[in-house]
Amino acid sequence: MIFKNVKKEMIDQDLTNKNLAKILGYRTSHICGVITGRIHSIKVRKSIALALGKDYDFLWDEKKTRR
Repeated sequence: MIFKNVKKEMIDQDLTNKNLAKILGYRTSHICGVITGRIHSIKVRKSIALALGKDYDFLWDEKKTRR
């Protein structure tokens, strides 16, 4: 799963997709799309990592997400 680490961190920090979208200034649907892998945006991924206080590579292990 692409989004397992992201969702775990969001749960640990009591953040919902809606809260994260509001913090970052994106629509909830866009945040959900990036987290689930439907939308590929490095910029938004990096913003999510920064907002969660985690390393980009920790949240999105590119080796595991490539098809």
